[in-house]
Amino acid sequence: MDFYLSEENCYNRLEAEFQKYGKLIFCVDYDDTLYDFHQVGRDYSDVMSLLKRWEPYSEVVIFTGCGIEKYAKMRKYLISHGIKFKGINCESAVEVDGRKVYANAYIDDRGGLPTIYRILNKLIGKIEKGEVICGTQIKK
Repeated sequence: MDFYLSEENCYNRLEAEFQKYGKLIFCVDYDDTLYDFHQVGRDYSDVMSLLKRWEPYSEVVIFTGCGIEKYAKMRKYLISHGIKFKGINCESAVEVDGRKVYANAYIDDRGGLPTIYRILNKLIGKIEKGEVICGTQIKK
């Protein structure tokens, strides 16, 4: 089996990156991940709640296919729901030469949302319990 088809290997990678850097970078889709694009009454409070729990330990970049003309509406929506984010379709704290924005995890309804939700929920639970700490938290 391919190495990262194992959910355990994906989890271990993110835990190791958190332990090394003390935070993770998330690229988060907007439509149908945080916002009810089709206006059919769908709820995205679980994903929003997870992002809020991660707030002290993460950087969020909204990564969307929406055009710039929708950014003001998106900002207003995200702020009204208490979602803190660096920007929309901007570079993360780790810049790369290519077109892909660097992130430790991509959170997207079309890209394995149930799996990354489980993994990030498990990891933040361990961080909150003090079972996983980063190197900068270790007292010498």
